[in-house]
Amino acid sequence: MPTSPCRLLPLAALLLLADCAAAGRPLSPQPENLGPSAEPNVTAQDGPHPFLQRVGAATAAAGEGVAASAGAAAAAAAALPTPSWLPAGTFSGDGTAFSEAVPGTGAGFACSFRYLNPYFSTHFAAINKPMWDEGAACGRCITAWCVDDRCPIQGKRVTVMVTDLCPECKEGDVDFSIPVYREITGMWPHRLRVQWEWSDCSAMIDGDILLTPKDGINPQWQAFYFANAKYPLKSVRLNGMELQRSEFQFWVHPAPLSKPATFEFEAVNGAKVSATVDDPLRNQTLPVNFQ
Repeated sequence: MPTSPCRLLPLAALLLLADCAAAGRPLSPQPENLGPSAEPNVTAQDGPHPFLQRVGAATAAAGEGVAASAGAAAAAAAALPTPSWLPAGTFSGDGTAFSEAVPGTGAGFACSFRYLNPYFSTHFAAINKPMWDEGAACGRCITAWCVDDRCPIQGKRVTVMVTDLCPECKEGDVDFSIPVYREITGMWPHRLRVQWEWSDCSAMIDGDILLTPKDGINPQWQAFYFANAKYPLKSVRLNGMELQRSEFQFWVHPAPLSKPATFEFEAVNGAKVSATVDDPLRNQTLPVNFQ
């Protein structure tokens, strides 16, 4: 894991990054009474998922339209009450920023999602440790808005997915992507007060669940990443055995594996789907998702 408190930025912010690295300070300004900004909990990034290779060109051509549609869905979702499977209430904290948009994958973040659709490749955030819920926050969405008097934009509600952990953030704080931060606040990354609520973003996710085996598997131990589920996963079974979920969202099967293999998924709202595959040890799209 990198040791600098500065997060990686694209070439457009090279001068800011160089100054940040030289001074040993985070991108977003810190009050004197707070410690250094958190590092992302980086996990090993495998090669590109076949799904990403297959749709890469199409996504590049149509990504703006897809993201716009998702944005419309986000606006509609923000107007709905919080569903019963999400914590209710309005939360307050510091809003900061840590990353530009990512190219269709969140593999470098703590939640380890091997695929993010065009909207969530831009609209993502890291949640504070007290509300991380041992990784159960991964894949949940929040709708946030700025309440700081310094914000040129006030009250604009934007929906993002939790894809990362901010270990040093205090309860209520959210570390956003840079595009989202600027959309919410109208400012370059700073430290401003925000409010937010948990929200249902299932209408913003299309397509099937994606399976990626973890590296290091053997005949007695396997683990799997799943991405693009409409709702966060509550449990996964493989050939009837319940898998053990890691805090960083790989699901462990500590036993010999028989083929074909049947995965049974249960979402946090109680919805269930299943899929059978001939070879679970290869990257693939499973022809199911929650409704």
